[in-house]
Amino acid sequence: MDLNRRRFLQVAAVGVIAGIASARYRRLTSHDGPVDRPELLLMLGPDRVRELGTHYRSVTPAENNADALREALADGQARPFFGRKPIADMVRDDFADGRTVVVDGWVLSVTEARQAALFSVRTSPL
Repeated sequence: MDLNRRRFLQVAAVGVIAGIASARYRRLTSHDGPVDRPELLLMLGPDRVRELGTHYRSVTPAENNADALREALADGQARPFFGRKPIADMVRDDFADGRTVVVDGWVLSVTEARQAALFSVRTSPL
């Protein structure tokens, strides 16, 4: 197959578009465990994390449902061409960049608060 410059650019453009579309689709449809299971569970337990998440949702109406929270978390994880950013890295970066919120007396990274909120939406007390 003869590959001239024009054909190369066409193939490259299609590849880039397919990669972006694939990443966007995975970002919108994936519900991986770490996003739904915050590390705060290990330290505080499910009841306290649920309380924190409920409190965060009450003071952040734009993020009061699972879809909005998943989208916000996915936006933070997006790294074009490099896959997803790990949640632990997002939490560290939030603290380093001053993206914190006070939720019921706790200073949490925005990522931790969103995870707790998503956990509170997805679970109910037994």
